[in-house]
Amino acid sequence: MATDITMPKLSDTMTEGRLISWKKSVGDQVERGDIIAEVETDKANMELESFGAGILLEQRVKPGEMVPVGMVIGVVGAPGEKAEAKPEVVPEQPAAEVIPPAVDKTSKSAAQGSTGAMAGDVPERIMELPEAREFTKPGAGDKASPRVRRLAREKGIDLTQVTGSGPEGRILQEDLARFGVHEEKKEKRPAGEAAEQAEAPSAAGQPLSRMRTAIARKVSESWRQIPHFTVMVAVEVGEAEKVYRELKQAGTAVTLNDIIIKAVAATIGKFPLVNASFSQTGIETHDEINIGVAVSLDEGLVMPVIKGCQTLSVREIAARSHEVIDRARNGTIGENELSGGTFSISNMGMLGVEQFSAIIYPPQGAILAVAAALDEAVVRGGQVVPSRIMRMTLSADHRLIDGAYAARFMAELKRVLENPVVLLI
Repeated sequence: MATDITMPKLSDTMTEGRLISWKKSVGDQVERGDIIAEVETDKANMELESFGAGILLEQRVKPGEMVPVGMVIGVVGAPGEKAEAKPEVVPEQPAAEVIPPAVDKTSKSAAQGSTGAMAGDVPERIMELPEAREFTKPGAGDKASPRVRRLAREKGIDLTQVTGSGPEGRILQEDLARFGVHEEKKEKRPAGEAAEQAEAPSAAGQPLSRMRTAIARKVSESWRQIPHFTVMVAVEVGEAEKVYRELKQAGTAVTLNDIIIKAVAATIGKFPLVNASFSQTGIETHDEINIGVAVSLDEGLVMPVIKGCQTLSVREIAARSHEVIDRARNGTIGENELSGGTFSISNMGMLGVEQFSAIIYPPQGAILAVAAALDEAVVRGGQVVPSRIMRMTLSADHRLIDGAYAARFMAELKRVLENPVVLLI
């Protein structure tokens, strides 16, 4: 009996997905567990794994098309079998399992990527992300993520010919799509048209990717529905930096951001409303402290979640943080690692930002914005002394949290970070 391949629902907010590519052609043999297609969701690119075996009988959707959740995109069955006529949308009969794309095993660890060039201009990094991977092709390759390089290989596109529209000229998926359209237009030009004739500049806007659409929807929802207010404190992080360096010298791959995550988890234990959510039925408290960490990608922003932080040591937080951030940057993050957060941290210290505030990530009730650690002069005991100052800003939902409560939370977080030895006990 023929089996339908449907667009799976990968999150509570997902209503449609984009088919990126087919991994099998019509007539190809398909075994159970084979990757048959790759789809783009509102959070990540995922691969579809076949539940059944047989021949790929139909491809009902072309690469690049948007598809509603539950819609049949293809059919697998026995040789010569004809697919039955069924409704296009079959929401309760998924025919494929979603798994993260495999990481390119040929990649090797390298020194920090392009951000390393900023070391002379920007204060010491606060959050040291996992080591970047070497690109397999010099030149334009260092301006494209592994996901974009994979798509370029599949489409036969030379990245050195593509102009990137991302930060510092990074090549995005949208750039590949525009390049492909441009090449098709060139191939269809009349033979008598001058080859050097410049194409008129397009007035069309850049289409939104699935990730950018999801970000726009989420931040707009947050800003409209959540009454934000902010509380900022200046934290002396000299002792925290000392602990971080000592742990690193001892062979522990810990960053200052991992220490901040641990400090936040410890402080939330005393201020549970910061870890709560507001709903129409009341205040929802959470026993688990699941902290999301904002990670910037070429295509936008994702928030992988480190779960159960209330029971984790600094070393355990560091290990899990590195794992999820690495998978987020390589496009292999799973849906379960992007959901379930109860509090978030946005760290822009590595970019030299001195102070900022962040938008709350619904349905969470608060988010902490972490800026750079800077050398400043402070007055202590009547004397002017040098110090390392980091400004942290809490954005809180005023339906949940009052100003005094937020101020006490930030005061306790400041105390913990200025006496970080308690985090190691």
